[in-house]
Amino acid sequence: MGKLGKHIFMQKYSNINTVLPDTEAATKSNIFNMISKYDSLYLKPDEGTGGRGIYKITKTENGFVLRGGTTSRNYKTFDALYSSLHKFLYKNKYVVQQGIDLLKHDGRSFDIRVMVQKNRNGQLQTTGIIGRLAKPSKIVTNFHSGGTPLKIDTLLKSHLRGADRTNFIKKIKALGREASIVLGESYRRKKAFGVDIAIDSNMKPWILEINTGPDMSIFNSLKDKTMYRKILRYSRF
Repeated sequence: MGKLGKHIFMQKYSNINTVLPDTEAATKSNIFNMISKYDSLYLKPDEGTGGRGIYKITKTENGFVLRGGTTSRNYKTFDALYSSLHKFLYKNKYVVQQGIDLLKHDGRSFDIRVMVQKNRNGQLQTTGIIGRLAKPSKIVTNFHSGGTPLKIDTLLKSHLRGADRTNFIKKIKALGREASIVLGESYRRKKAFGVDIAIDSNMKPWILEINTGPDMSIFNSLKDKTMYRKILRYSRF
């Protein structure tokens, strides 16, 4: 399944459907209806990885702004915007997703990757959690697109204190595991899941997507290798 297939599958589960952003096939009518409801949208390749090919649409007083990579273009009407989008939507299968007002650190957006792996008994456990801080000029946080990996504790320090921060991190870890258990119902042979979680400005977590072939190398970028060693150990089960 691509992003849309996974979203539709997970929507059936009441324990996580309230933290799934609105996601649809990127048709003209779906994009129009969603930009009428939300301040911003993301266009993502249905089967893309690494943050490649992602665009952001933002509503403004004068029309719309389309950002991709480090470039942006302004459009006065939706038809003018869609005319530009159609060039790549025609060639590739895309999804359109509700934009989340991401929490920021030093003025830069970040999201969270939670690694969930099966233990020697085949049970899913959270084995790693890391933050990904976007470059100032970029709309994506992905490690391979220039995002900076940081300890989640560092990223949350200016938003939560002491026990509140500790408990919030536990909550995010548990959500990553719960979402992996749900998707694992369809991917029974998979031994690892990489759950991408956004936190909005109201501190609500959102499951952006789940990678069924997660890259472990991002965890090796941290100075403390404890988490990375644990992930490597679990990858052998």
